[in-house]
Amino acid sequence: MPDIKGVRRLPWGVAAALALAPVIASAQAVPAAPAASTVALASDPEATAASYVIPSPDSLAMPKLDFTPTPADELDYDKYFYFHRDGTSFAEAYTDIKECDALASGSSIYVGGSDAAVASAMTQYGALAGGIGGAIGSAMADAIFGSAERRKQRRVNLRNCMGFKQYQRYPLNHDLWSEFNFEEGNGRKKEGVRNNALALQALVASGPKPVTKELGL
Repeated sequence: MPDIKGVRRLPWGVAAALALAPVIASAQAVPAAPAASTVALASDPEATAASYVIPSPDSLAMPKLDFTPTPADELDYDKYFYFHRDGTSFAEAYTDIKECDALASGSSIYVGGSDAAVASAMTQYGALAGGIGGAIGSAMADAIFGSAERRKQRRVNLRNCMGFKQYQRYPLNHDLWSEFNFEEGNGRKKEGVRNNALALQALVASGPKPVTKELGL
């Protein structure tokens, strides 16, 4: 290429390569970031069902189960309880609880659905208004009654499933129960939260035999 005032210009491609050389060298000098781990920790609440690894029972702390019941506690034994089966390994208990949790959580109980109110609205204002009114009414009824009803149905299904597997049911109070259990009414807990709670439930279910009275199914 012709030069200007005695300065010879390099071809454009060569000049561009020389200009980018420090940048390329700098980028190559920075070590690549390690790939993100696909294995979630047992205590990670963001864990997914696919990434969760069943922890060793030796890495888990046994929840507190001893308490002095009050009359109010005894009225709530249909809500707050735990399971145990003699001669059961942690792996067996975790598999059983995981299966029963899946069965119990698969039900959807909705209260309301006032067909008469929807039919009346459709007669007066048309199908669209009736559909909107029914949707709003169902949403309100579900917010008030549906959550509690779904929690109740989940408990019943869980008790039936674990009872079928020959687990016995034992009482707890609300505070101790809340340490390693969860409730679902209007939404599903994150998988990490669920799995960690189920692991602790399995630890209890396969642990020492309780000395308190059995509640029955």
